Amino acid sequence: MTRIALLTQLPSLIDQCSALADGIGVTLSVASPTTGGWQDAALVLLGEDVVDPPSGIPAPTVLIAVDDVSSASRTSVDAYAAATRLGADQVAILPAAAEWLVQRMIAAVEPPVTPATTVGIVPGCGGAGATVLAAALAVEGQRAGLRTVLVDGDPLGGGIDLVLGAEATDGLRWPALAASKGSLRPSTLLDVLPRVDGLALLSWDRTDAAEAPQQVFDTVVGAAQQAFDFVVIDLPRHAVGGAVRACHHVQIVVPARVRAAVGAARVAGRLRTGHHNVGLVVRQDDRGGIPARQVADAVGLPLTAQLHTDKGLAARVDRGESLPVRRSSLAAAAADLVEMWFPDLDTWSSPVGAPSPSGSRRGRRDR
Repeated sequence: MTRIALLTQLPSLIDQCSALADGIGVTLSVASPTTGGWQDAALVLLGEDVVDPPSGIPAPTVLIAVDDVSSASRTSVDAYAAATRLGADQVAILPAAAEWLVQRMIAAVEPPVTPATTVGIVPGCGGAGATVLAAALAVEGQRAGLRTVLVDGDPLGGGIDLVLGAEATDGLRWPALAASKGSLRPSTLLDVLPRVDGLALLSWDRTDAAEAPQQVFDTVVGAAQQAFDFVVIDLPRHAVGGAVRACHHVQIVVPARVRAAVGAARVAGRLRTGHHNVGLVVRQDDRGGIPARQVADAVGLPLTAQLHTDKGLAARVDRGESLPVRRSSLAAAAADLVEMWFPDLDTWSSPVGAPSPSGSRRGRRDR
């Protein structure tokens, strides 16, 4: 059931509820309180003009009233009295409760599930390779059968779509979503984002668009956590607040160099004040450097993974080619991390591009 029924004859209620439903692409069926029309609805909205409570409504019900600006307290009292009389489950007084009602509509047509495992990748210093690791993790997650989305959390990073050679791929970027207002249905992201071999991608473009407001970022990430199995966010070093708290795991990437470790320690100190699960990925190259364990001790974080710089990787990215998925240190590290976050993956994963098995979205994640 993906339809919402509104039982009322009040034009003001019809107009306001219809506008809210249209804004999120939800079908709203309007009917007279005496004619039914609610039998197969996922949610039933009862107008304040309903006199007799309909019997046998199996769906949740919300009493909808319009605020009387001349007597707001009277409207509230009258609305709750009507809800009690009609047996409504909840009350929404418009326009103040408009955003709540939108969220209630979304939850009715797309019931919430356990939020997708969300990982934030943060550079410990400039040129650490965090963006490339984030892309590799997303590619590995999709390859393993997880519905995966790679989110570019840094508007000044140049666009993570460049790393995957997807700058010309059709689909909405951050500026289009940042300019939108209101809530976002999870299914919308499934339909509008660019895809690379099945991997969904939310990137910034090459315009001068302003950074997305925190509320928009939170809304988009929240929708992504409902629509996908695995969310990978490429975060900047200055990331704080909601962007970090949205993640189940945060990983700082740092080269095995003294100056890089000192800088990463400062990044780690700030991140640990807002997140309990921060780990370290150390990247080593052919020029030597200090041991990974020593880097982790200097930064003050547990060592989650280490990798070696793959020869030719930078040139491959510059040419717009896909990341290596076999026989590379980057791919191996990404596979190990995905396996760590999804220890039971092989018991339910499906081929790339196929939907997850029925029921796998509920109660399957052990974090």
